[in-house]
Amino acid sequence: MEYIYYPSCSFNRLDMQSAKKLREYATSHNMNIAPCCKFDQREASEDKKAIYFCQECRRTQESKGFSSLSYWEVLDNDKEMLLPDYSGMYVTLLDCWRDRDHLEIHQAVRSLLDKMHVQYEELDMHGDKADFCGTLHYETAQYRNELDSFDHLSHLSKEWQVKLMQEKVTSCPTELIVCCCCRCYNGLLIGGGHPIHLMTLLMNGYIGREQELEAHALDLLSKPDPRYNMKMPS
Repeated sequence: MEYIYYPSCSFNRLDMQSAKKLREYATSHNMNIAPCCKFDQREASEDKKAIYFCQECRRTQESKGFSSLSYWEVLDNDKEMLLPDYSGMYVTLLDCWRDRDHLEIHQAVRSLLDKMHVQYEELDMHGDKADFCGTLHYETAQYRNELDSFDHLSHLSKEWQVKLMQEKVTSCPTELIVCCCCRCYNGLLIGGGHPIHLMTLLMNGYIGREQELEAHALDLLSKPDPRYNMKMPS
């Protein structure tokens, strides 16, 4: 079986240090490193499996016929991996709306948090009831009743986006919020929250970089996303 790792472009921009460690881990475990999932020219076959943790990478590769395996499961099944110890950390766990039909991800994420001794609270809308993916999707009653003409929350005014993201942040019982999605991360940040991407925790890239990571993400949000200007390689 050929295992092909599709790095998350969004996470690479969000936390280059941890993204580099993820690539090193993939290489050391005999995975091939793919370019952006949008540009990769590989064709699906029974002897290839896409390794991902980005929801868009999963959607793209599965639409091409690839079978897939989440990086969360890979790390959770690695009995030799030494995970960092975050004893005393208390967070809210936010499941992504795009992962709502992926029980295997919910199980692996919670197992990894337990192994790192992270204490977490779950929201009422968790697992297959997850309702949030940053400015991509948020199923509030207000959104359904008043904003149905918009198919994407990022098309709303900045004021509406901030209002909706603040609503989600205030529903979280703790100051720190762990998520598994860059869109969720950015949405929480827009709402004034203090998100932590689970991959940053797993790669031991959080402690000592808390303010740096948030400041960097806010700076990225203030600029045009260069990925929208990317061209297919010739």
